[in-house]
Formats: sequence, C-alpha cells, structure tokens
Amino acid sequence: MTIQGVIADADGDIAALVYSAGDRPDLVLCAFAEHLAAAGKRLCGLVQFRDGPRDGSPGRVMVLDRWQVVDVGRPDGARGDCRLDAQWLDQMGAQAEASIRRGVDIVIVNRFGPLEAHGRGFRNAIRAASQTATPLVIAVPTFAFEGWTRFSSGMTVRPDCSLDSLLGWWNRIAKPEPPIVATGPRAGELTK
Repeated sequence: MTIQGVIADADGDIAALVYSAGDRPDLVLCAFAEHLAAAGKRLCGLVQFRDGPRDGSPGRVMVLDRWQVVDVGRPDGARGDCRLDAQWLDQMGAQAEASIRRGVDIVIVNRFGPLEAHGRGFRNAIRAASQTATPLVIAVPTFAFEGWTRFSSGMTVRPDCSLDSLLGWWNRIAKPEPPIVATGPRAGELTK
C-alpha cells in the first residue's frame, strides 16, 4: 500500500532535487551540505556517495548529524549492485525525525524511494519537517517524480539539479538571522 499526501503545506520549504541519468545529485547535495555547515547551519539527514570509486565498499553515506562517513549497504546479487540496508535507513529516518523535533536548520535526504512510498525510511522525518516548517531537500529520480508528487501532494518546489539552483532556493526560504542585541554601557550610546 502506498502512503499518499504526507505533506500538508510546505510553503516552498521542501525541495525535490529531481535528477536524471546525466545528473550528479550526490555531489550537489554534498556541496550544499558543506556550504550550509560552513555557514554554521545545523543539518541532519544523509548524503549517499554513489559518484566515484567504490573500493570494495558496499555503499557509503555521510550522516550529517555528526559528519561521519559510514560504510553501509548490502550487495544485491540479482542486480549486481549495492542497496542501502532498509532497517538501517529506518533507524536513520527515526534519528532525523528526532533531530527535526529538537530543532535543526535543514534536513537533507539522499533519495525518495520505495521505502518512503510505503511508509518507511525517511517518511516520518519528511512529515516532521513539513509539520515544523523545517526546510528539507530530497533527491528524487526522474522515474519516481510522479510517485513523489502523490506522496508530497505536490507541495514542493523543484530546483534544477545544480548547486547554484539549490543555493538560490535556500536563499529564498532561509530565515534571516535575528539581530544581535547590544548589552552593557554601550547599548545606550547606540540609541543616541
């Protein structure tokens, strides 16, 4: 059974980074995460590394809560490639949901896939981001975009699969930093 309509109203806070075969969403998401971290933003979620040599590793992801690269996955002999472990993704989704509820600036989800479409993986984290108006970006393969649209009730934006486009989206939706309030004897001087 496919769960539909998880996102009620995102106000542009959720971006679907739709990509096709020639795009490199992992590199875009990684560069985006690095840019935001350098700006002092609190992130959670995952970036999967599919671009580059595997060196025998079943799969690598960056866990953004702690900036740790983790080797995960299980070989899929029928397809000749590697799949991320579904139970591990369920745990990471629960961890991201808890981080969202505690308060983060943005959530990055490596892919929208069958787990989320069937109520697992990062589904509840996506819902929590929607409920708390926490910005979220998720990579969505072109072939899954129709399913994503049903899942999200069409309540997301679709930047191009590029760092510039993603940064443009972020700059439009990011909340400005609160002004610094001066304290002490100098505060009175500033108001003269």
